[in-house]
Amino acid sequence: MFLRTLAVGFVCLSLAQTGLHAAGLSEQQQQWLRAAERHERAGWIYLHVEGGPQERGFQHGYLLAGEIAECLRATRAHWRHDSSMEWSWLTAHTKGFIEPAIDAENRAELQGIAEGMSAAGVPMTYSEMVTYNAQIELEDYWWPLAAKKLTEDNDVVRKPRQSCSSFIATGRMTRDGGIVLGHNTMADYVDATANVIIDIKPARGRRILMQTQPGWIHSGTDFFITDAGLAGSETTIGGFEHFSEKGVPEFVRMRRATQDATNLDQWCAIMKKGNNGGYANA
Repeated sequence: MFLRTLAVGFVCLSLAQTGLHAAGLSEQQQQWLRAAERHERAGWIYLHVEGGPQERGFQHGYLLAGEIAECLRATRAHWRHDSSMEWSWLTAHTKGFIEPAIDAENRAELQGIAEGMSAAGVPMTYSEMVTYNAQIELEDYWWPLAAKKLTEDNDVVRKPRQSCSSFIATGRMTRDGGIVLGHNTMADYVDATANVIIDIKPARGRRILMQTQPGWIHSGTDFFITDAGLAGSETTIGGFEHFSEKGVPEFVRMRRATQDATNLDQWCAIMKKGNNGGYANA
């Protein structure tokens, strides 16, 4: 009872902090929000979401609407600066191969985020949420190849750079046989927005605790722990240029692997199936 009361208190605090209120929400939407939780500490946002995919997405979008909007504002500006193209151009030219490859559960969660943001007074569309979640693989892996078709000067095209630093040690490599994991995120200042620790308790699949960016259904830094006993992180491979529009987006595979896998072999198998070469990591 204490934990439930505390969780409801956090939700009410979040609504007050963001200037949002429950007026105009359906009884079902209000019930969804009562199961969610948000609080902040030392610059980190802790977000707990649970239930079915639409339910989780609505909780996420509603409680982080302001932060997602700010991240999108910066992302659009960064994309325009680097590509000289509008964000709407990126969505229009990539939705044809990104959206069909998204599984039903991820699709419902993304739609839920857009619905939650809109209910909080921040209009959002499903297609924009898809582009936003796929931004790393689109900007750094699809765009370098697509830009070659638009310009003869390949030197102006940014190639994927080696980035981040990560290691995991276990077994005989650690004092007690447990897991030691370390990760440094090396990115542009404008990208320093992965300040969310999200606790996802899905109606189906494994519970996930991971670092992420507001509005993402994947990690981005791939720093995660699941209740199947799996832990992971990533470090980006530089100069990788083998993106395929026929594959499954990396953000889709990462989320499915992390939520669905009960062991390392399953996680790797899901990540490998339909590999599109996007966001290439070790």
